[in-house]
Amino acid sequence: MKRRPFFCLLSGLPFLGRAAESPPVRFLFVGSSSLYWNDLPREVARVVNGKVAGHPGAEVIPEAVGRSGSDIRVYLEPGFNRYEYGVQPGQTFLQKIAEEKPDLVALMTVCRFIMGDDDPDGSGSAHAGAVTTYCGAIRDAGGEPLFYEMGWGKTEREAEGRRRIFELAVKNRIRLFAPCSSAWARVYREKPDLALQHPQDGSHPGDAGHFLNLACFYATLTGQSPVGVLPRTFPVWPHGLGKAETPEAKAAEAARITAFRPDAYQKKMAKWMLKNMSMRLQATLEEETARYLETVAWETWRDVSRRLAAARSA
Repeated sequence: MKRRPFFCLLSGLPFLGRAAESPPVRFLFVGSSSLYWNDLPREVARVVNGKVAGHPGAEVIPEAVGRSGSDIRVYLEPGFNRYEYGVQPGQTFLQKIAEEKPDLVALMTVCRFIMGDDDPDGSGSAHAGAVTTYCGAIRDAGGEPLFYEMGWGKTEREAEGRRRIFELAVKNRIRLFAPCSSAWARVYREKPDLALQHPQDGSHPGDAGHFLNLACFYATLTGQSPVGVLPRTFPVWPHGLGKAETPEAKAAEAARITAFRPDAYQKKMAKWMLKNMSMRLQATLEEETARYLETVAWETWRDVSRRLAAARSA
């Protein structure tokens, strides 16, 4: 896998300013760092632009709301106002849904959170209850919830978390389910030497993991196979990025950030993210690896979708 500076003009990304046959699809992503890492919402919009099932030719407009490191259940806490991105001053997540009426909302459903991490009573019920509340609010506003199944660990606890997330999806009659954690689990079993995470970053998807997630979202949103479809070279963020130590390095970093021109999606994110965004890196996957990851995403999504459909019709 190769990394090198990413010099393409962001204003030329396919989802920006493109004529659409259907009204634009307003796609809101909700969650913490593994949601916004690598500008995931922007990149999902880029690969599915004009291809979202039920919205032929529609421009996809991405946005994100949330806070780093937090379970999305905290948005229901009385007086919660610690959002880092995506809401207006004084606005809550539920108010944003009701007022702005996004068409699709990707909810980060996380294995460790549904297992009780960050829950007041340690049961995971607060996470599950919040997700259910959000699903109802999204549908009341005319939108459709999507589960972003997340969890990059390899333990049995992660597996149990995936089982609970699936049960929560059944309870909420979810039709759109991006089975990212399940796809990662299959790769761990079949190709344990394939690094989905960067060795210097144990919290977020590495370049290959990011590509696998994009493939899962592509299958989820289009209902079509991503095999052979996704770009093999794609924008990424750096991993293990430390502070500039020397005056020269600090000056170069400041000049780079000052010269950076964020696109419409990036402008709405926290300003500290500009350090990563302005690096303008790109990764490249070998064809064999890319096709393998796309195949895993497609087959995992089809299996989960069949199971969800069977549960809805039961």
